[in-house]
Amino acid sequence: MPSCSGMRKFFSFIILLGFFGVRTAASEENAQAQAATIESPDGMFFVGEELTYEVSYSIFTLGIIKIQVLDQIVKDGRTVYRAQAFMDSHTKIPFVNLHYVFYSENDADLYSHYFSGTDTKDPSNTYYSDYDFRYDVKKIFYQTGIRQTQKIFKTGEDSLLMPTEDGLSLFYYARGHVHTKASVNVPTYVDEKLVNTHINFLNKKSTVTIDAVKYPVRTVELDGRADFVGIFGMTGAFHGWFSDDDAAIPIVATMKVILGSVHIELIKWSRPGWNPPRAN
Repeated sequence: MPSCSGMRKFFSFIILLGFFGVRTAASEENAQAQAATIESPDGMFFVGEELTYEVSYSIFTLGIIKIQVLDQIVKDGRTVYRAQAFMDSHTKIPFVNLHYVFYSENDADLYSHYFSGTDTKDPSNTYYSDYDFRYDVKKIFYQTGIRQTQKIFKTGEDSLLMPTEDGLSLFYYARGHVHTKASVNVPTYVDEKLVNTHINFLNKKSTVTIDAVKYPVRTVELDGRADFVGIFGMTGAFHGWFSDDDAAIPIVATMKVILGSVHIELIKWSRPGWNPPRAN
């Protein structure tokens, strides 16, 4: 049976956040208390924004990630932003053929209301995982299956005790809070399980260089830890550098893998009026 699980973990990892610790009642209470110490910003989502990243290991390009903010809608009386991401492995990598689309609906407080992950490797036989976050009844409803045949593999529900993230909404949660200084455990729903995302918002200023611009970029850092082995052997520590401005766009990240380190770098963007901020 095909599965989105590895790529969902990889995607969450790439968006510069680490997880997983299995949640207990005590850890949920702790996560809620810690998350409450960070206020959510206004204006994080920019409709029409498109960001493209290259994932590489040593001299080898592993794949490309493209992330888009589609539009803004009203759902259940709340304003939500619809975002999607495409992940594709490089065609020249032997024995690897990964193609996924992720979709998420996020409110202005940067929490998820709906998530869908789809394996598009075989367009005629796409495996999906759908999560519906129903805060009104404190439930997450999930379903997995094959879209074309409407075959369902799993369906069920879990308790939703507090505002929660999915693999794509974490990307915006990190951007929204990167200018704060705090260590938090963020409730996250992945692989039909509630887990914690461990993030250290350092608010540490630094500079990085990328091939897409000819000057050093002014950034602010975060780091964290992943307690699993994901796609391409990713595991353990990660480190991310975001643009030190209101857009807070991830510029570069490094992730530990079994044999060394993976590099994720911004290579193209479309956001009117924005370029990576120049370091002094």
